Parts: sequence; C-alpha cells; structure tokens
Amino acid sequence: GEVAAGVAQELRNPIFGISSAAQLLRFRAREDPVMETNVGRILREVERLNRMVGTLVELGRPIVLKLAHADPDAVWDAVLESERGRLESRAIAIRRTTPATPASIVIDGEQLAQAFKSILTNAVDAAPVASDLSLQSTLLPNGGWRCRLTNGGAPIPAEMLPRVFEPFLSTKPGSPGMGLAFAQRIVEEHQGTITVESSAEMGTTVAVSLP
Repeated sequence: GEVAAGVAQELRNPIFGISSAAQLLRFRAREDPVMETNVGRILREVERLNRMVGTLVELGRPIVLKLAHADPDAVWDAVLESERGRLESRAIAIRRTTPATPASIVIDGEQLAQAFKSILTNAVDAAPVASDLSLQSTLLPNGGWRCRLTNGGAPIPAEMLPRVFEPFLSTKPGSPGMGLAFAQRIVEEHQGTITVESSAEMGTTVAVSLP
C-alpha cells in the first residue's frame, strides 16, 4: 500500500505535464486531422493513467471502519437504488431473496456499500443484456449473514479464477481491475470472507459472509 501510494504521487506530475502539452497541441493543430487523431489518442491514454493513479492512491489509503449495528440488506437496497441507471441501461432485473427477520450485525455501511457496488458492477458487466441477476441473502446459524450474487454470463476462465482478487487483473478493456480486490479488502476488514465460483452451467456467483 505504501509503495502504491508513493508511485501514484510520483506519477501525478508527469501525467499532468503530458496532458497539458497534448491540450496545447490540440489547440494549435485543429485543422490537421492526423494530428487531431493522435492527440486524442494521447489524451485517452492519459485518462487511463489517471484512473490507474487514482486506484493506486486508494490502494495505499488505510481503511478505518466506523462500525455500528445495521442490516447489510439495507446497504444492498441503497446500492441497488443508486445503480438503477446501470441496471436499466442493460435491461437487467434483480431477483431478490432476503431473510424474514432483518440481520443486525456490526458493519461500516459506507465501506460495505463500496464493496457491494464493486461486486454488482462486475456482475452487471458480465451478465447478458436483458437477463436476471440473483441476489440471495440468508442468516447463518452462528448469527452471521451471507449474500450470494449470481449472473448467467460466460464463466470466468479456469486459469483466472484463482486470481480474481489480484489487483490490476481484468478482462475488460480500460478497467483498472481493482473492483474485487477492494471488495475483498473491505470484507476482510469486517472479519468476513468473499469467494467466487464460476461454471458454464451455474454462471458466476460472488458470496460474501459477515460475522
């Protein structure tokens, strides 16, 4: 984390310099289509680097939990509402199952929302258009809580499955590949566990268990 934050800090100034120079070139070469195309390419790559720097900064920032008794399903409700546009843009519906009795466990709702949002984003991106996601929550015999989010998209390649929580691992172009890595970090700060199962027959399921 410290190395990541240090690298990010060192990268910020040169990235800003490249961006500024490219913007100046674009201003002076408006009537040259070849120059315009290449400047646009530079700026797109600068934006990609900026996203990576932001990810490195987040990776280096310690997580300080603000714990209180709450229902993780209420956190899911808020995340689903905030991501309604993403779901509707792909015509994806959520099939939801929740416990008859709401859970009451010690969590940081804001941090957990970030983890759930990352998990949901990955599921939506992997799911076929106009399909359903299954979100099932249950109470555990030991007083804990578990949720399982399943999408019916193509399975994660077998060689990648053991590495899905590694930083910067992604099959999506332009993605920094940090979503599940951050989710794992937040869940483990809650003393919980997060797992991924994937097969062609059953789809891909991310399960989160909290004590």
